[in-house]
Amino acid sequence: MNRNYADPKLIVVAQDLAQHMEAQFPGTVTLTLDGSFPLFDGVPLLPHLSHDDGEKLDLAYYYEGAEGYVPGRTRSPLGYFAFEQGPTDCPPRRLTLRWDLDWLQGLFPDLALDRTRTAEALRVLGQDPRLGRIFVEPHLRESLSVGGARFGFQGCRAARHDDHIHIQL
Repeated sequence: MNRNYADPKLIVVAQDLAQHMEAQFPGTVTLTLDGSFPLFDGVPLLPHLSHDDGEKLDLAYYYEGAEGYVPGRTRSPLGYFAFEQGPTDCPPRRLTLRWDLDWLQGLFPDLALDRTRTAEALRVLGQDPRLGRIFVEPHLRESLSVGGARFGFQGCRAARHDDHIHIQL
């Protein structure tokens, strides 16, 4: 559906991350998820509130199974909605894009977050001066011991970020 347009500067950031991850952890595959529509500047890419200009891109977390790292896989077919559950300060609401989808969680493969790779990717992204903001749920930033000025919280009405990393210029 042409959901993967990204500004060339953001593509270079993603490529640099992928090269770094491959160098640090040979065999690592970095997956991109949603970007923006290529021809419709200003039209948000639902369910995202802000993917409307090519300057935002989602990256999949890294996962491991019983045998270790699983290259090029996400827990869900789309790369979204298989949440890394943790505490939240967001109250339940009806009109929101922050879906919990508790009923869906048991249907996903039993893959665990690869904490080492995901934390390394977040550290690298957090130090990249080309990026303006990075969204990851606060409970994951805390448990992975990553943070910095570029990390933020998207708010309680936007999509959760405990199933992917959101980066933007």
